[in-house]
Amino acid sequence: MSTDPDRRRDPAQWLRRARPRTRLVRAVRRVRRHAPHLLLAASAAGLAYLLASLVFTAEDAVFAPIAAVVATGLSAGQRLVRAVEISAGVVLGLVMADLLTRVIGAGPWQLAIAVLLGMSAAVALRASQLMANQAAVAGVFVMVLVPLQDTPALVRLGDAMIGGAVAVALNAVLAPDPHRIALTTSEQLLERLAAAYRELARALDEADLELARAAHRDLARLETAGRDLQTAIDATGERITLAPARVRLTQRRRLRAIEQLAVRAGIMVTSARSTARAVATIARHGSHPHAALVTSVDELAEALLVLRGWVRGQAQMSTARDEVLRAAVTASTVLRAGPSPAEQALAWQVRAAAVDMLRVLGLSYAAAVRALEDAAGRADRPRQP
Repeated sequence: MSTDPDRRRDPAQWLRRARPRTRLVRAVRRVRRHAPHLLLAASAAGLAYLLASLVFTAEDAVFAPIAAVVATGLSAGQRLVRAVEISAGVVLGLVMADLLTRVIGAGPWQLAIAVLLGMSAAVALRASQLMANQAAVAGVFVMVLVPLQDTPALVRLGDAMIGGAVAVALNAVLAPDPHRIALTTSEQLLERLAAAYRELARALDEADLELARAAHRDLARLETAGRDLQTAIDATGERITLAPARVRLTQRRRLRAIEQLAVRAGIMVTSARSTARAVATIARHGSHPHAALVTSVDELAEALLVLRGWVRGQAQMSTARDEVLRAAVTASTVLRAGPSPAEQALAWQVRAAAVDMLRVLGLSYAAAVRALEDAAGRADRPRQP
């Protein structure tokens, strides 16, 4: 699933501050982003109900669509595993609840016992929290519906198994390719970071404070990028194990690059926001900074686009590394020219951003700093011309 660009904040503030058209655009964007999963859940519910109606009767086809919808869900992570766990949880909850209703009947205290025993059985089997919760939900449904519905226990069990089977099958065949989602999410992150750095270079060149503030606001919307990437990566790992052998090697190489980006995503966004604040400090006073600073910020944007190519498998690691270091070298020339404190802070921030990007390429912190200082000079005395 692709990354969510909406800002995470208090709903009351969101409703109060956002314009009606903005709220509508965001709502449409969210629906469009989740459209494949919404259609998958709807299709699973309809198909499960149809099959259960054919096998049993329409009146008895209750648990099939419920199990199908819950098992498909909206999360991109480990869909097949989750579908199997939920289906198993439904079966476990049904069995426990049916046995209890035969012995002690149905009622409030019986429902509490059914939930307790169903979840305890799941925990005893060392199942996941998801399976334990689903066992409890299935038990609740049985206890509530037994007085209202004259359905044999085996029919309810078969009903739920049909729903779970439909969900597993559709998740395996029709669910969006998580590897493509992870790749798209990582590319969008790098493209949006590059766009922000380009705007910051323009704000710096034109001493435009509002443009720097707008770039900072855009960067704030990327705060959840790392979590979004990790969710997509979890699903990709599951799908790769099911892929043909000839596809696995290429996908695993790309997945390693995306994993390295996911680990550093939050830090890269924070670093970019720090750069935006440094640019805003210079622009606030309308001063014209050293031209090399403008160039170095723009070169960070170029480096991010090359990094995107590396994630795709279309650029060499050495090429991406050279582009990152080029920005650091350019910024370091300013430090030898007696800059103002604000310019000096921005130059150091560009160097710090370069280290973060080198870490995405797989370098350790020590190796990244060493590469930076070899190319651009030490932190205590930048390289002399």
